[in-house]
This record gives sequence, C-alpha cells and structure tokens, in this order.
Amino acid sequence: MRRPATSVVDLVAERRLVQQEPDRTTLAAVLTNAERDIAAADANRSGFSPWTEVMLYEAGLRCSRIIVQAAGYRIDAGAGAHRTAIDAADALTGRARHTVFVRLHRMRRRRNEFMYETAADPTEQDLAQARRDVVLLHEVARKALEAIS
Repeated sequence: MRRPATSVVDLVAERRLVQQEPDRTTLAAVLTNAERDIAAADANRSGFSPWTEVMLYEAGLRCSRIIVQAAGYRIDAGAGAHRTAIDAADALTGRARHTVFVRLHRMRRRRNEFMYETAADPTEQDLAQARRDVVLLHEVARKALEAIS
C-alpha cells in the first residue's frame, strides 16, 4: 500500500516540522560530513557492502536534512525523524527527484534491517545506484545551502 504524498503544510500541522532560521555554518559542516560519508562508503565498498550502503544512506539523510533546514525548518527529533527529513526534502524540491527519495526510503528500511535484523547484502548495482542518488542529493543540498543569504 502506498503512503499518501506528504506536504510541508501537513508536516508543520503534525508538528513534525517547525519553522526555524537556517544556520549556514552548521549546515556547511553537515554537508562536509555527507562528503565524508560518501568517501568512507567508497573506501569500504569492496570490504562490506551492507555497511557501504548504510554510509551512503547516512550521506543521503544528511543531504535531506540540509534541504529541509536550509528552507527554514527544524525536523522534530521524535520517532520518525528520518522519514520526516526524507518526506520534507521531497516535498520542498517539488517532488522533482521523487524516485531518488523513494530509493532513499528503501535504503532507510534496509539500514534498519542490517542494523537490527538480517537482510541480504546489497548488490553492486544497488550500491552504484545508491551512490548516484546520494551524489545527486549532495548537489541539491549544496545549492540549497548556497541559497541561504
């Protein structure tokens, strides 16, 4: 069953997002950490593919958070914060990269399976797609950061 599309208005009404001025310095540091996550994933790729996918997910999550926070919102830290960050970033980008955010949700679920259950290792194709998606989100986050005055 598909979840209904979430709007920023809905997320604010549900108190999952709260308006807050963006902090350019902090968001720049988060972007640097996302870059480190990508580099760590690249370095680890041949050694342990599930952990590589987790690092790519973390980079994608950081980029999603930057998109949301650069737009002037704080993400509620309660249960579902990762889902909120991804949904809000998707909505704030006008769903122009919706497929990428859907795949990021898939990576989120696979991360949970890897961390708390058992799951099959991601394929090389999965990792290649995940890296492409995260690099694209990094660029979107970089532009969002640059747009902060």
